[in-house]
Formats: sequence, C-alpha cells, structure tokens
Amino acid sequence: MKIRGASLPLAGLALLLCLTATGQQQQPAQGPQARLLVVTFDGNLEDLPQVEPAEFQIELDKQKVAPSKLYNPEELPTVIAIVLQDNIRPAFGTQLPALRDFIVAQPQNTYVGIFYLAGQSIDNPTNGFQADLKKVAETLRAPKGQGELAPPSPYELIARLGEFMNRMPAARKEILFFSEGTDALYPDASPGQNRNMRVALDRTRDYGIPVWVIYTSDAFPPATRRVVEGDAVGDQGATGPTSASSGIDARAMNDASVGGRGSDVTPGRSSGQGGDAFGESSTRPRVNFNTANLKDLADKSGGKMLSSKESLTDIAPLLEEFRTLLSRQLVLEYEGEPPIKKVKMNRKLQGVKLLAPEK
Repeated sequence: MKIRGASLPLAGLALLLCLTATGQQQQPAQGPQARLLVVTFDGNLEDLPQVEPAEFQIELDKQKVAPSKLYNPEELPTVIAIVLQDNIRPAFGTQLPALRDFIVAQPQNTYVGIFYLAGQSIDNPTNGFQADLKKVAETLRAPKGQGELAPPSPYELIARLGEFMNRMPAARKEILFFSEGTDALYPDASPGQNRNMRVALDRTRDYGIPVWVIYTSDAFPPATRRVVEGDAVGDQGATGPTSASSGIDARAMNDASVGGRGSDVTPGRSSGQGGDAFGESSTRPRVNFNTANLKDLADKSGGKMLSSKESLTDIAPLLEEFRTLLSRQLVLEYEGEPPIKKVKMNRKLQGVKLLAPEK
C-alpha cells in the first residue's frame, strides 16, 4: 500500500519536535508499558464527571488494571486523522465548507491530517499531521469519485493508519472516517467474519484510538468484487499489535499485507454467476454488511457511527456532535499489554453512556 504525498515517519518526527516545544502541556509517562486509551462520555453532560482512576477497569487479555492517571482533553495534544475514500462521488464537495470550518475551529495544540484512500494507496496531501489548521483546511479537496479508486478493503488501510498513529508521540488520537464500507476482499462477510475489519479493529482499539464513522452510500463501488482464497487473511495481524518501540518506515506503510495477503486475491463471482464468497446460491439475495462492519469498527474501538443515512445532505450537525463528544473525553494512562477486551466504570452515570473499547 503506497503512500502518496507524504513521508509519514518524517511527519511523526516533526510532530515530536512540536510536542516537545509545548512544555506547558502535561506529558504522559514514558515507561516501556505506559499506554494511552481514549474514552468518551455520551449523554447530557455539561462537564466531564469528576472521576478517579480507580473507578475504571481495563480488562486486557491476561489481566485487569485500573488507570494510573486520567487526562482531560485540554491536557494533551490532540491528533485527528480525517479519512475519505476517493471513490465517494465528487458531489461530496458541497460538504467541504462545513468540514473546513470544523478543522479551523479545533482548539490550540490540535494536529490534523487529511488522508484519501485511493485503491491500495493512501494519498496524504497534508504530509502527515499539521498544527496550521487553516492550511490543512485549504488542502481539502473533493473525492475524485472513480470506481477504480475504491480501496479493495478500506479496513486494510485503516489498520495501517492505526499502526502509524500508534508510533507517533503520545497524544489523544482520533480517526474520523467517511466511508461507504464496501470490502471487495470479503464482499459477503458479517462483522464477525470479516478478517480485514477485525484487524483494523485490533489496530485502533488496542492502540487506544477511537474511530468515528460518517457513512455515505453516494459512492462508486469497487470495479471488481474479489474474494480471498482460503482463510489466511488476518492471520498475520490477528496476534495483536506490534511493539510501539519497533518504529515504522516506508516499507511498513507500503506493505499490502495488512493482516494477511492483501494482494493474494482472485476475481470473485457475482451472485449471477452461481455463487459468492461463501458458496451461497445465486438465487439467494446478498446481504449488505457495509454499515454493519462500519458500525462494529466504530463501536468496538470506542468511537461511534455518527450517521448511517443513505445520503448526506448536511454534515455540519454530525461534525458538531463529534466536536461535542471530543470535549467529553478522558484519556486513561495505564500499564499492560493488549489486546483490550473491555473498558468499564465501576459506577453508572444517569443518562450517560461510556463509549469505550470492547472486544
């Protein structure tokens, strides 16, 4: 998977220098197992509730831990990746003014990057994440709206983006994902069966990065439905995230093997050709799992599907909801090894739901 328009490792270094310069900001512990995890309170709250670290329980694969420290949103730098699929129809350009307004309205010490998923590549015109939000907003363009630019699996690319963001300096990290959700590698797979989506979930949830989804069906589908031979996709990545200390280079981002053999595919048979990826009869209608996969990715990473409507006429209210949710977050600092199974609070807050990672 090629990255066009940016050297992400250098972008991470530049961000590190910027964050080092903001000495007034609290910095998380730098121990070898210190990790950050974002949780969000969704409800009728004027302010974040006063809670203590001991009130949270993080259930990992082999242990349960409480956070050692809590950070409010303004206490850490914020890194937001805005991700759009380049097969979304160009009419989405009418929504760009609202998205630009959202970007420039972010508080100080926010870094935003723009990423377009185009085929098996990621086009990153902002060269990583930048603090000059006005310049970032000006970088936005309408999606090209071409079927051949539809990613074979957007979840593969989200997994790679999650891996890169994990290797960046400590910060509150978020992904805002505009997608129609088609996975041509697993065209008929439910959330429990789609290995690509599960790896993307591993690479966001276990790194403490919530995914926020705005669904748009107004997109050109992939030119070819493809299916994966065998059941090996995801095996490489399903064992859990790699060490944050291992660094990232161009090869890691260009590798098409996110979660498995991303290039090892064969043309799939449409339902009119007598079968599909799971051998179903041609007379059986296909089930559209696009929104189900997107919702599962959002919910279980600790984010939310902000809209599942068929068409988007105005994204401004959705962005306002996202802005409000960003203000109702805490960042938990904890020590332990993923995978993360569940995060919960020991007490219930009336009318409030905790958006937290869940296996």
